[in-house]
Amino acid sequence: MTFNAEQCIVWFNRYYQQHPTAAPDDETLYCNTSWNSVSCWPRTPAGTVASIPCPSYLIGINHDNNATRECYPNGTWAAKTVYDLCVPNESHSSYHHEDTLDTAERVIYNVGYTISTLALGIALSLRCLRNSIHCHLIVSFIAKNLMWIIMRHSLVHLQFKWVCKLMTSLFNFLHATNFFWMFVEGMYLHVIIVWTFSADKIRLSYLLCIGWGIPAVNMIAWIIVRKLLADDDCWLPDQTKTEKYDYVYMAPILFVLCLNIIFMATIVWVLITKLRASHTLETRQYRKAVKATIILFPLLGITYVFFIMPPVNHPTVETVFKLINAILQSFQGLLVAFFYCFLNGEVKGVLKKKISRLNDARSLSTKFTRTSYGGWTRNSEYGHTAVTMANGAMEGGSALYPGTAKAVFTESIPLTDTNGASSNIEC
Repeated sequence: MTFNAEQCIVWFNRYYQQHPTAAPDDETLYCNTSWNSVSCWPRTPAGTVASIPCPSYLIGINHDNNATRECYPNGTWAAKTVYDLCVPNESHSSYHHEDTLDTAERVIYNVGYTISTLALGIALSLRCLRNSIHCHLIVSFIAKNLMWIIMRHSLVHLQFKWVCKLMTSLFNFLHATNFFWMFVEGMYLHVIIVWTFSADKIRLSYLLCIGWGIPAVNMIAWIIVRKLLADDDCWLPDQTKTEKYDYVYMAPILFVLCLNIIFMATIVWVLITKLRASHTLETRQYRKAVKATIILFPLLGITYVFFIMPPVNHPTVETVFKLINAILQSFQGLLVAFFYCFLNGEVKGVLKKKISRLNDARSLSTKFTRTSYGGWTRNSEYGHTAVTMANGAMEGGSALYPGTAKAVFTESIPLTDTNGASSNIEC
């Protein structure tokens, strides 16, 4: 028999009503009926150890033995339950291995999603994204990453089922929008590169309906199905019972992934064809084609295709499979931010000029300040002017360095694509 927290308490309350002698006296201090996500523990007198049979619904458990849990003298349960006798001796090593693997996966996902979110936030703040599609993709990445972090650290503390269901539904929606905006990226590139349509003819409203609207419709359908057919505690995925219902929103994701594979293949083919028609060296042509392919992989989510299921049923292969999958999924946003912002030639050039001019202004400020302290009070206005330029308060220059301040602060990062729509992938 399996329980949840409410069913556990209800069942034992009924049991104690039918068997009053089995319940501790009201005057006796005891630990209340408790559910620890595995077993249902009865009321137990304080300062004793409760013992119940090992969970019968778990596979591979020694059901003939008992699990134990201590009830402290102050009437509170111990946080740890002892299930050592429930696990066969030959299974201890495998359970330890799975626990270590789960810990490693959690660390990778937490670090990867955190770093990716910070990098994507910087990319948005720099305004280095070439079009609105990139912006919506970045926003979907940030929202999904933040929602995963919030869920990972708050689900165990939730007391209301509807909050847990809402968080699960919201995460699934953001997860789906991420894939659909990757699909929009692939479709956009396919239209302007393969079909050679003008980017101006593509209406943003249609893309917004695809990127945000279709996942919303799919998620509403999934919520209805789960509410009617599998309304469990939190609507989390279950490999045995509810997995089939998750295909209501997973099937469209798999479909757009397949379309993105087709888009990437046609885009790379067109690029290779154009490179062959040019009069550049063959090695350089292949290098550019490989570069375009590598850049398209994280943008279109092609890496997910290789990790839908492990290639063979072997413990070592499954371990490597899960760890690589965790790295690629959690750091995908970081790769997108690097390829489409931090490694952008225009952005790097402007940032280098900014840093160089700032260093020059700082060195000038230091130089003239020291000269003023040395006794050159007659020329101290130059040192004052240099400090003012470093703080950005003046636009005019000094008599010694006319126009210096204006040169420092008139540079800005371009907000629009000056190289045309086809430079979204630079080869």
